[in-house]
Amino acid sequence: MRSMRIILLLVSVLLCFSLNSASAKRYMMSIHTTSPLHMHRQHLSKMKVSFLKVGQGDATLIIMPNGQTMLIDGGPYEAGEVIIQKLIEKGINHLDVIVSTHPDMDHIGGLIPIVEQMPVSLILDSGKTYSSLTYHTYRNNIKKRGIPFVSVKEGQYIPLDPHVSIQVLNNGKSKDENNESSIVLKVRYGKADFLLMGDADVRTEHEILKQFDVHADVLKVGHHGSYTSTSETFIKKVEPQFAILSYGSNNPYGHPHQSVVKRLKRHGIMVYRTNKRTVEMETDGEHIMLESSGLMPLLK
Repeated sequence: MRSMRIILLLVSVLLCFSLNSASAKRYMMSIHTTSPLHMHRQHLSKMKVSFLKVGQGDATLIIMPNGQTMLIDGGPYEAGEVIIQKLIEKGINHLDVIVSTHPDMDHIGGLIPIVEQMPVSLILDSGKTYSSLTYHTYRNNIKKRGIPFVSVKEGQYIPLDPHVSIQVLNNGKSKDENNESSIVLKVRYGKADFLLMGDADVRTEHEILKQFDVHADVLKVGHHGSYTSTSETFIKKVEPQFAILSYGSNNPYGHPHQSVVKRLKRHGIMVYRTNKRTVEMETDGEHIMLESSGLMPLLK
């Protein structure tokens, strides 16, 4: 109930401001620049993380232990309807937060139909603008729906559940390249850590390593497993048990690059992929469980 009051208060205040107003930005800063209170957790529920099958793109759904929902990216445009159907199957008819990591079409395209068809309380953005038709359509739809739209700051926390820490490790307002501007999130529930890299490249990895603890049990590999991401140094610091590669079969970009796959496997990391089906995980804060049916085996 506490987390519900927090998010309702956040939304109600932001609705009073114009989109991207200075007041809205100051309010977000005041809410999110301090760490959540440390609380004794009672494992009444699990956190569920779905790395969605969206073709050549990226989309991750997190259902907090208290039921709050966060969708991180929406894949390409055609994936939007697929994601909506997936949400309906999970009994979700409203999204508390959407995070658009950066303005590439394979990350925000699917958010266009989602924003059109599903109630959304808040959209968090990297702050990186773009001149593409996809980006302008996305922003215009948000304005038409009157959804609060706020740029995140490095180091801030997103308060969706008092037992879950969601910290922003990178944003994009001062970055030139879209991929370099990707929002990077570290999500922690109890002892379980998820590091979600968006399309961050090795330069962003280097900057993050200088500022934050990146150790995580699950790594959503940056930039679909491109050779421009997931350096040897970064893997050694993260030390993940699981790595998730989000990409479409027979894509023209060569994702994932075999050098990255081999690097992950050399470290004994279990690698799963979304090109065939959604990868479902859940955690009680002590253990991480994989959905047993339908998971793809380790990449060869």
